[in-house]
Amino acid sequence: MHDETPARTYHLPSPVDLQTALGSLGIDHLIVEPMRLFVIFRSAVLDLRVRQGDLEAADVVALAVLDGPPRSMETGVALRKQLLEQLAPSTGTDWIDNAGR
Repeated sequence: MHDETPARTYHLPSPVDLQTALGSLGIDHLIVEPMRLFVIFRSAVLDLRVRQGDLEAADVVALAVLDGPPRSMETGVALRKQLLEQLAPSTGTDWIDNAGR
């Protein structure tokens, strides 16, 4: 699966330490640039870029699906939603979709 939907941008009312949040959930991730990491989630690769702040205190992030699980019917939208449903409680803040603002 290759996701054709564009990256979604999320506003975080409270700064989030992305590495700590992902690590606390046991979600594998790889830092590829100072403001960017790849997240391995449900056999998919998601691209998480900090737009405001940094990896230790992100205020605005963009999230895109680079590649999904093989032979999966899950969409990029569903994968992002499932990841955020896990991250929101562990980070203690809402991930507000900027498209809905």
